[in-house]
Amino acid sequence: MAKFFKLAAAASISLLALSGCSTSTGGDAATGNSNTPADLVKAGQVTLCIDPEYPPLEYYADGSGGDIVGFDADAGRALADHWGVKVKFEVTSFDGLMPGLQTGRCDIILGGLYTSPARLEVADAAPIMNAGPAALAAPALASKLTSKLDLCGRKVAAQAASSNAATVQAMGEECKAAGKGAPIVSEYPKTSDTVLAVLNGKSDVLVETNVAAAYMVTQNKGKLEMASQVFDPDTTFGVFTKKDSSMTPAIAAAFKALKEDGSLAEIAKKYDLDPTIVDVK
Repeated sequence: MAKFFKLAAAASISLLALSGCSTSTGGDAATGNSNTPADLVKAGQVTLCIDPEYPPLEYYADGSGGDIVGFDADAGRALADHWGVKVKFEVTSFDGLMPGLQTGRCDIILGGLYTSPARLEVADAAPIMNAGPAALAAPALASKLTSKLDLCGRKVAAQAASSNAATVQAMGEECKAAGKGAPIVSEYPKTSDTVLAVLNGKSDVLVETNVAAAYMVTQNKGKLEMASQVFDPDTTFGVFTKKDSSMTPAIAAAFKALKEDGSLAEIAKKYDLDPTIVDVK
């Protein structure tokens, strides 16, 4: 199994150059086949915008550089093999993923993005995984968090520009109706920063996608616990393409094939994810 790195420790590593990129080879031919879309950013290559700071979906194998691994990264490689092309990872910050797609730096985003209404207004998305927000806190507090309203008035950390941050920010009126103060949200550029915010006492709770949250707990045993029943897993991760792009049906067809032949289930198991959360229609 790929070597994982501790999220909390990762913050002490020197900042990575966000404009860098990592390239690896997909199919041998690198010229495509009859299933390959004709309007790739670069012929013979599928380019993915990705933020390798989100284990177990996408992260650097050695913690600071080198190969990008994780469910999304390996799914991107499987896609390239399916199409018979090479794969390139265009590395950017999380909040730069959608701009990267819109400006033509990449063909697709395969990087832990919810298919939110706001995103679907500007891009297409094919479903790939069931997901939803989860709340994490120190063990003593986590045991007291049993509903969304338990976040009211608390200091909450979330990744910048994420749907998780938007979910917590939208709780203001709900908290007010319950006679409580709105959550005080602090947004950080990296998930490792949200972990440190709680470990250092700057925030009481962090809200992160359930897939990543489970990994955070394993890497911070005794320091973080997931609070059950705070949120429902009611959203879906998507593979994003430009709005009305010919890539959209090609992506959906490719990942349906990769699910049917067992490739996506094998990748999920490789990263200790439950294969049943793979949601490809």
